Amino acid sequence: MLNDMKRSLLNNKKRLPSKIMTFLLAVLFFLLASRGSMEAQDRDYQLGVRGGFGMTTLSGFQNNGLRLGLVAGVYGKYIFSENSSIIADINYSTGGQQSERWISGELGEVKVYSKYSLHYINTPILYQYYFTDILGLEGGLDFRYRIGSNLKSKVGNEGWHKTQLDSNGFDCGLIFGVYTDNLIPHDNFFVSLRAYFGFLDVVKEVGANKNVSVQVTVGYMIF
Repeated sequence: MLNDMKRSLLNNKKRLPSKIMTFLLAVLFFLLASRGSMEAQDRDYQLGVRGGFGMTTLSGFQNNGLRLGLVAGVYGKYIFSENSSIIADINYSTGGQQSERWISGELGEVKVYSKYSLHYINTPILYQYYFTDILGLEGGLDFRYRIGSNLKSKVGNEGWHKTQLDSNGFDCGLIFGVYTDNLIPHDNFFVSLRAYFGFLDVVKEVGANKNVSVQVTVGYMIF
């Protein structure tokens, strides 16, 4: 019975990324299908898509380094006034870090390479305030749900060895940044720069280690 439960949990874990992608595609389809009716209403609401890249790391690790990360998803914005709004995203994002260190072996010093990979569905909720027609500030909380993680390592010139990473399934933290709606010469585009600092430890039983990242994204307002 325990084996059946384990197999069921493993199968559900394997299906989770495809379910998430199906959900995101369904949300995007809903946005496109609703465009006509929404355009007939006032413009207090905005819906769109965003994507970009960033640099991520895990604070607290020795010899920690930066790793290139990706982010893509959909967003919704409610505009309170000319200067303030609330924005919420549903994104797929990657995190982790890569590092190199020297260890002593039988043949002398050898280099050990490590790559930590984390995959999340995250839902940041931020308050936005425009200072000028070009620049605005935003800040809030980001809730992250892990859908996958692994560790790749190798010693010297040996091949890479991939193992499952024992990481926490949930993370949350502070997210803030700057954004603009007018740098790109098109009304529907915007650019944002965000920094994230996690509150919770990511990898289990290795001491304090938290997600830290900086992201640059470009968004497009569908309506």
